[in-house]
Amino acid sequence: MQIEASNYPVAVIGAGTMGEGIAQIAASAGHPVLLYDVSQQQSQNALENIAKRLERSLKKGKITAEKRKQILENLSPRETLGELSQAKLVIEAIIEVLAIKQAVFCELESLLAEDVILATNTSSFDLNKIGSVLKRPQHFVGMHFFNPAPVMALVEIVRSQDTDSDVADTVFKLSEQWAKSPVHVRSSPGFIVNRVARPFYSEALEIVKENGTDAATCDAIMRDCGGFRMGPFELMDLIGLDVNYTVTCQIWESYQRHQRFAPSELQKELVDSGRLGRKSGKGFYEYGENVENAAVENAQQASAPDSILLEGPERLPESLRKLFEGGSVSVQNNSGNGYVRLPGGAIVVPSNGKSSTERSTEIEQTVISVDLCLDYESSSRIVLAPALECSDKDLQQAVGLFQSLGKQVSVIKDIAGMVLTRTVAMLANEASLLVQEEVADSAGVNLAMRKGVNYPQGPLEWAEQWGWDSVVETIDNLRQVNAERYQTSEWLRQKVKLI
Repeated sequence: MQIEASNYPVAVIGAGTMGEGIAQIAASAGHPVLLYDVSQQQSQNALENIAKRLERSLKKGKITAEKRKQILENLSPRETLGELSQAKLVIEAIIEVLAIKQAVFCELESLLAEDVILATNTSSFDLNKIGSVLKRPQHFVGMHFFNPAPVMALVEIVRSQDTDSDVADTVFKLSEQWAKSPVHVRSSPGFIVNRVARPFYSEALEIVKENGTDAATCDAIMRDCGGFRMGPFELMDLIGLDVNYTVTCQIWESYQRHQRFAPSELQKELVDSGRLGRKSGKGFYEYGENVENAAVENAQQASAPDSILLEGPERLPESLRKLFEGGSVSVQNNSGNGYVRLPGGAIVVPSNGKSSTERSTEIEQTVISVDLCLDYESSSRIVLAPALECSDKDLQQAVGLFQSLGKQVSVIKDIAGMVLTRTVAMLANEASLLVQEEVADSAGVNLAMRKGVNYPQGPLEWAEQWGWDSVVETIDNLRQVNAERYQTSEWLRQKVKLI
């Protein structure tokens, strides 16, 4: 179904940052756009902001002068809700107050045609609650855009229990016409992105609480080893610690205060003290002219061993094995390649969610755990966590080995699951719970996290690459540390059984 944009007027209610962005998207796609805000000045400001952005696009050669003119002509402010009567789709982007949203939609129902589609851009409210006061809840749907709306590709198409499937399909296809990447999702707290993303922040905060490493090193690990564009602490500073903390609290309350969503006292203390991130000049980092934050501390240069031995029943990740084979250190194979035996006797093994010290005790060998990487060959950093009994000589051999392969090396405290290992495991677990609960399908979850928050891979794509059994093993081992926080989904266990 192709909707003829010029014959399909779209109304946008709320001319704030999100509203003006959505209005620009629809107008750029050729729709007549009716923009309403309780403040006429706000509507005028929005139109001026859009014009400025289009002017910048024109100067960069991204659009023509004719296209700019057409987009601006498609936009027209309205002073009352009654003036939106010709709209076939209304998208609400007003303040996140449930009663106000309900009142606006009830008024729209009384003023507009019976077949008009009413959409909300809410990021926090259950659509079933908003729609409970409507006469025609079957025409009510969620269109959750991400900021900045003209740039971010993802749109979560949210269905309440009453939303007609044709209505959801219509806005889905319309989003595609707007060059967006829509995903279907059933209304539940946090939808896809805000729920699945929680471990990205919560595990990082827990790692710092455990003194596993500092914020700057954690961010570097997530960027360099995980391929994330920003680390969790710099991203929280960008979003605003108060905003991020509020979302966490909302989801925590919505899921009966399950410990995996528990807000961090560290974050609360910063919010209470006014350290809100970039907007206040201070958060986990400080901002402003002549401000220098502490640099990431890399391991000092060490000598590489002459040779290493691959042995053990398990299998090293393919990219890690290739990394060793492409280096200058001689690699010998002795009955398998499950871990790396250093000349001093210690073994280097990928983290499985246990601490190196616990693993050393179990197998009666000195263990140095290596953190997960999206791709060990292309990663610029390797993270090591030595067991308490590990000698400095053994650790320096491990550091030197990876430095000889062109890597920066971070040595962190021996905590369960290290940094990326536990974070990716929990991202995958939360994503799997959405599929298990039929909130969204696997493809939708993966797409949402790639397009909505720029993850290098969807959590379930990454889990499959890593190995479903490795993910489950990691979470089960973390569960030995905190049984309430770490609970493996049945969906993941079923994946392991199918291997």
